[in-house]
Amino acid sequence: MLHVGSRSKTISLSDYKVTNGYGFYHIVRCNCNHASSSVRPQEVIIKERIRKMFGKIEISPSCYDTAWVAMVPSRDEPKQPCFAQCLDWILENQREDGSWGLSPTHSLLVKDSLSSTLACLLALSKWSVGHKLVQRGLDYIGRQSWSIDNKGQISAGGFDIIFPSMIKYARELNLNVPLDQNLVNVLFQKQDSAMERNDLMECKTNPEYYYAEGLGELCQWEELMTYQKKNGSLFNSPATTSAALVFHCHDEKCLGYINSILKQHKDWVPTIYPTTIPTRLQMVDTLQKLGVDRHFEAEIRTVLDETYRLWEQKDEEVFSDVAYCAMAFRLLRMYNYKVSSEELARFIGQEHFINSLNAQCTSHEDAILELHQASQLAFDEKDHILDEISTWTEAFLQQELLEDSNLDRMSQNEVEHALRNFSATLERAENRRYIESYDVNMFKFSKTAYRSPNIYNMDFTLFSMHDFNLCQTVHQQDIQELKRWYEDCKLDQLGISPKYIYTSYMPMSSLFFGPEFSDARSVFAKYVLLTTPLDDFFDELASQEELLNLIELVKGWNRHSTIGYVSERVEILFLAIYKTFNEFAAKAEIMQGRCVKDQIFDLFLDVLNCMMREVEWWREEKTPSVEEYLSIACVTIAVKAILFTTQYVLGPKLSEEVIKSAELGEICKCTTMVCRLLNDTQTYKKEKEERSSNIVNILVTQSEGTVSEEEAVEEVKEMLEKNRRKLLRMVLHKKESSQLPQVCKDLFWNTSKVAHILYSNGNEFRSPEGLKSNINALFYKPVDLSPTQA
Repeated sequence: MLHVGSRSKTISLSDYKVTNGYGFYHIVRCNCNHASSSVRPQEVIIKERIRKMFGKIEISPSCYDTAWVAMVPSRDEPKQPCFAQCLDWILENQREDGSWGLSPTHSLLVKDSLSSTLACLLALSKWSVGHKLVQRGLDYIGRQSWSIDNKGQISAGGFDIIFPSMIKYARELNLNVPLDQNLVNVLFQKQDSAMERNDLMECKTNPEYYYAEGLGELCQWEELMTYQKKNGSLFNSPATTSAALVFHCHDEKCLGYINSILKQHKDWVPTIYPTTIPTRLQMVDTLQKLGVDRHFEAEIRTVLDETYRLWEQKDEEVFSDVAYCAMAFRLLRMYNYKVSSEELARFIGQEHFINSLNAQCTSHEDAILELHQASQLAFDEKDHILDEISTWTEAFLQQELLEDSNLDRMSQNEVEHALRNFSATLERAENRRYIESYDVNMFKFSKTAYRSPNIYNMDFTLFSMHDFNLCQTVHQQDIQELKRWYEDCKLDQLGISPKYIYTSYMPMSSLFFGPEFSDARSVFAKYVLLTTPLDDFFDELASQEELLNLIELVKGWNRHSTIGYVSERVEILFLAIYKTFNEFAAKAEIMQGRCVKDQIFDLFLDVLNCMMREVEWWREEKTPSVEEYLSIACVTIAVKAILFTTQYVLGPKLSEEVIKSAELGEICKCTTMVCRLLNDTQTYKKEKEERSSNIVNILVTQSEGTVSEEEAVEEVKEMLEKNRRKLLRMVLHKKESSQLPQVCKDLFWNTSKVAHILYSNGNEFRSPEGLKSNINALFYKPVDLSPTQA
C-alpha cells in the first residue's frame, strides 16, 4: 500500500506518476523529491483537467455492440458490410487469449466476454474474414464455457435471451460453437422460459425489449419500431438498432443514428448512446460523494440547469431510464430546483416498478438504489409517493446486502450508505468511505460491461485524497487550538473530559469541513463544550446560591470583579464563558462589519434564564403543559444560541433584517424542535427517574392513564418527523423572496443531522472504540491509495 501524506506533510500530487489505458489506470510512486512550490501547480492542473471533463464525455468501446453494427449489410450491396470500418476494428482488437470484451477485463466478466466474443465471431463469419481469429475465439469459448452457468459471474440481464439466439445464428453460418450439448439445451430452455414469461413475441411492455436482437426474425419488428426514439435509435442501444437493420429493414432513422455515433467514434460504438446527461449527472454525484463538489460549483450548476430544462420538458433523455430519472430528481432537489415527486409515481411499488420498465439501460439494482436515495428527500404532502418508494426499496436493498456476495466493495458501501438514515450521516465520514472504496478500474453494465473515464478516473482519486488530507491538516490545527483553549479555561476542573474536545468538534468538522469554515467550527465546538458543564451545573451540581450568582455575573458581565464568586467552580465557569464569548463577539464583528455582541449575550442569557425555570419546575415538582415545556426546553437545548452565534462567523454578512426575519425564525424553530424531541425520545426513562421534565412523560401524565409510554413516544416521533420535513423543505425549496444565504440554511439542517446521529440507537460515537476509530479516521489518519486504486 502506498502512503500518501502524513500528519506533518500534506499530500503532493507531484509525488505520483499515472499511466492509463482506455479508462484503466496504474499508479506508481516517483523516486524524486519536489520543492513545496511545485505542489500547488500540479493540483491546479488536475483540477483544470476535471473541469474539462464536463465538456468531453468519454466511454469505452463495446465489442458486442460494434459486432452488431458490423453485421449490418449494405443496402446497395447486401453481401458487403454497411459499416466495414467496424469489421476492421473487430479484426484489430482481439485479445491475446482469443476473446473480445472490456479491456482490461475482470475476473467476474468471463461470461460477459463470452457474449462479446460470440457476437464478434458472428460478424467475422458473416463476412467470411479473419478465419484464424475465429478459431482462436472458438477455442476461448470452449475453455471458458464453465462460466455460462456460474452464478458468481456477472452478465447483462438479457444473457438468457441473447446468447442462445447467437448460438442458433452461428449454426446458420456453419459456425460450430464448442459447447456441451446438454449445456446448450439448458440455455434454450432458459430462453423459452424468459420469452414465455415476458411474452416478447407479442411485444408487450417489458424491460426485455432492450434485448430484441435475441429474437432475430421472430420479433414483431413493426410493433417494436413504434418505440423508436427521436434520435433514430431503439432504446439508445447500437446493438438493438443494428439488429433492426439486420432483421427488419434499412430504416433511415436507424442508419442516421449509427452514422452519428461513428462520426464521433470513427470505427467503434459504445454500448449506450447518447450518454451526455447521464454521465454528467454521475460526475456530479461522484464528486459530491468524494467530498470535492464545492470546487466545481459553476460546472455543476451548468449541468443541473440543463438537466432541469430537460426535466421541465419531460425529455426522454432524462425520463427514459429509471436510475437517471431518480438521480436527476435527487440532485435537482438537493440543489434547490423545484421538482415534483409526482414524476416518480410510476415506481410507487415494486410491482409498478417492474411493469413500468421499458428497456432501461441500467440494471434493476442500480435503478432501485437510485430510487431509494431519491425517496429520502420527502418534504411535502405529495411526497407520500416517496414514502411508498422508500418502503419497498429499503426492503429490497436489505435483502440484496444479505444475499449478493458479488457486490464489490464500492457497491456494498453505496448500499450500506443508502440504508443509513438520510438525516443521520456525517458527510465527511461518508466521503472517506467512498474515497477508500472508489476503484478507478470499476465498470458499469448495460448490454455489456463498460467504463467511463468521466466517472472512474485517477484525477478524481488524487484530487479527493489531497482535499481530504489538506482539510485534515487544518482540522488538526483547529483541534490543537481547542486543546489550548480547554486548558486555559480549566474545563478539566469542571469535570469535562478531554475527549469532549473531539465529540464537540467532530459534528461541525464533518459537515463544514472546508478550511474556510475554521472559525465557524471553533465557535460551534467551544459553545457546545461550554454547555456541557453548564447543563451539569443546572441539572445536579450547583446550589441555588451558585446558580443565582452565575446569572448575576452574566448580567453584570464587565462588572464581574465587583460582584464576586460564591464558589471556585462558579469562578472557573464564568471566566471561561466571559473569555470565550468576548472572543466570539470580536470574531463576529470582524466578519459582519458591525457589533453583534449584545445579540450574542442576550441569546446566552435566555438559555440561563430558561435553565433556571426548569430548576424551579423540578424543585416545585411541577409538571408544565406541553406548550409551556417546549417554549422553555427548546431554549435550554441551546441550539438557537449556538447556531445564531456560529452563523455570524460562517462567512456571509447578515443584516439585522435577515436576523429578525420570519424565515430564519421558522428554520430555527424547526431545528430546535427536532433536536429537543430527539433528545426527549432517548432520555425520557432516565428523566422520569430524576423527576426532570420531558415531553414523553408530560404526555403520559396529562393523559391521566389514557396514553401509554409507547404511544407517547410514537406521538413525539410524529411531531419530530413533521418538523424534520418542514425544515428540509425550507432548506431545499428555494423561494424568490428568501434572503437567508444557503450556507446558513445548511447550518441548521446539518445541526439536525448531528442531533440524529448523537441520539440514534446505533450511534457509532457512543462506544470508546467507535469514537477512537472515527477520531483517527477523520483527524489523524491520511487517506491512502488502496490496492484497488493503485
